Amino acid sequence: MTIKKPFLFCLLLASTSISSVYAQTIFEVPQNVELSSKDDYAKYEPAIIDAAKWLEATDLDKEADKRKEVNSFVLRWVSGSPTISIDITEKLAKLYGKNAQLLGIYLASYARNFLENKNTVLKREQILTAIWGQDDYFFGRSLDVFVSRLRKIFAADQSIKIETLHGIGFKLVVA
Repeated sequence: MTIKKPFLFCLLLASTSISSVYAQTIFEVPQNVELSSKDDYAKYEPAIIDAAKWLEATDLDKEADKRKEVNSFVLRWVSGSPTISIDITEKLAKLYGKNAQLLGIYLASYARNFLENKNTVLKREQILTAIWGQDDYFFGRSLDVFVSRLRKIFAADQSIKIETLHGIGFKLVVA
């Protein structure tokens, strides 16, 4: 009887893992999308997150027609979004110019990261580890410089600000 419990636990764990991976790779592109107001864009934020997950999980050589639809939806949403602005620098344009599929993944992933983290506290250690792979004093000073630069960029837009939570981290506040 003790052998059955570990077996059942493993079976449950495996089926949960398989279903979560499968669920993340299913995405239906919304039809008849109307993007004319801030509320319209907000309504499609969950779809942008799901689109990013689908693009990240799907091989570049799979489902080419659907990938074009998803990329088109993401590009349309990102290019008119009142809350997200993505600048494509010359360096990025050169990098992605050779493979437009990667640009779609970049835009969707950028938007996803922003949407999933807006109005949430990110611990300083979490940011340092995600960007530089370690929590280090010198990287911490670099992070402070980057946050300062981001604040200057967002200064013109009163609906976006970065709050410092002393001893904890930062919070991107989007009104």
